[in-house]
Amino acid sequence: MAEQKKSYPMLPIAHWWALRRKFKQSIPGVVTDSYLATVLDMGENSARANVLPFLKTLAIIDDEGKTSERAKQWRDDEHYSAVCKEIQKEVYPKELLDAVPNPGQERSKAERWFANKTGAGAAAVRRMAALYEVIVEADASKQPEQDKDERPRKAIRDSGTAKSVKKGNTHEAPLQAPPSAVQNPVQATPSAPGIHINLEVHISADSTPDQIDAIFASMAKHIYKRG
Repeated sequence: MAEQKKSYPMLPIAHWWALRRKFKQSIPGVVTDSYLATVLDMGENSARANVLPFLKTLAIIDDEGKTSERAKQWRDDEHYSAVCKEIQKEVYPKELLDAVPNPGQERSKAERWFANKTGAGAAAVRRMAALYEVIVEADASKQPEQDKDERPRKAIRDSGTAKSVKKGNTHEAPLQAPPSAVQNPVQATPSAPGIHINLEVHISADSTPDQIDAIFASMAKHIYKRG
């Protein structure tokens, strides 16, 4: 008679930590597929198939979805390690714990064990081994920190500059000229130099009209080239 294949929890690691962080903020009375879909930003069908059953297997919630006493201890850093050790004994056989006691260093061995015992595909086996590794480590300090940088994730442009304003003080880095302005500079056509001459003519009060006419006629001839 062929050995009956058994399945093991394959809760995605990102969901393991995300739910634990959420439980720290506020632990729900009942965990539903719609709650998981909202918290984990996923579809309800996916939450129902890929998260909810594994939370029950790990005894974080009961068959009705109610959060257990384990859920309260699981979210607590002081009790986290003890909870993980309880899960190890309840969920994983001694054969696996003895064969692969350090899955972080022997991931391939863990995956091979799960593949042989479950007959699951490669993707499912990797998820089983990854969760097994986290539970064996039982280290709350491995909880990923939330992103502290709340700025929009935009590509940083090498040619751009950042301007920051803090408490009324403005710091602005100099802008680089666009490449087109450097490669194709606009050259202004130089204008011809202009010459301005100011003349002062002093005419004696006793000059006759004929003498005055002769003075201006001479000026027109020599300066304006007239006459």
